Amino acid sequence: MGTRGSRARDSHRTGVIAMIRRNQFYSCVLALAFAFPSATVFAEQTGNEYAGFLSPDEQTVLAQTGELTGFGSKIDELTIWNRAPFADAIRSTFPNSPSTIAAEGFFLIDRPEAKDADDLNMKILKAFTSFSAMKGLLAYSDSKKKMETFIFDSSLVDSLQGKNRLSDPEFSSVPKKSTFTVYQKEEQTGDVYSRMTVDFEDTYDIVTLTNLTELKFMGLRLVAAEEMKTVFVIVPLADKIALYGVTVAKTPRLFGLERIKQKSFFYRMKALASWFQGNLAKN
Repeated sequence: MGTRGSRARDSHRTGVIAMIRRNQFYSCVLALAFAFPSATVFAEQTGNEYAGFLSPDEQTVLAQTGELTGFGSKIDELTIWNRAPFADAIRSTFPNSPSTIAAEGFFLIDRPEAKDADDLNMKILKAFTSFSAMKGLLAYSDSKKKMETFIFDSSLVDSLQGKNRLSDPEFSSVPKKSTFTVYQKEEQTGDVYSRMTVDFEDTYDIVTLTNLTELKFMGLRLVAAEEMKTVFVIVPLADKIALYGVTVAKTPRLFGLERIKQKSFFYRMKALASWFQGNLAKN
């Protein structure tokens, strides 16, 4: 009887010790999971999987040409964004905006090597804020059927009022939202000042560029202040970065000017997408 009782107590003690060790193990696992929240660094979807919202024909065009495009006179006439996972973000950015020109593009670009999500976000932020690297940026001219200089000069400035030129910004960490005033000397429209905002969301990032001064073409006012907006949505994926760009502007309805300049606005947006892609590859 004494021997059986001793064995029972030993068995119970062994079970308790095993249970404590299991709990300690699970506690360590949980502690490690919370200590390294960036273990799941990138979205699990590949570029091809993410592009599944497109039709099979559109996916074929994207694979063959590297881009999809769309044109209209207003945001609701464009057909790529309103099927995309980021549709709500685009819809909220253009609430009933009056316009005569709308152009969109969807691209899958290479994702740079990055240690974790924070490192990738920093690379994205630096790529979109290397304002001095816009100098000499080329864009395709539909009328001349060739590439030509789009931006002759570019820099960050302190404000629209001060217009004091600054060096490209430096960051020690990635802010959730940041705003910049940018100066550009453009080939067709001269000196232009714009506001750029960069927002880092949970599953995508949004960059918005709004003109703060009017754009002129051949002495005519092409776009009034704050009546042209270009938005980029950046979606980090497992193997690629999905990049969506859209430009919406209100131009005079004069001799079909809005139709003539429609592709020009698209190539302007595409040039900025190429600038971002090039900067991203360098970081």
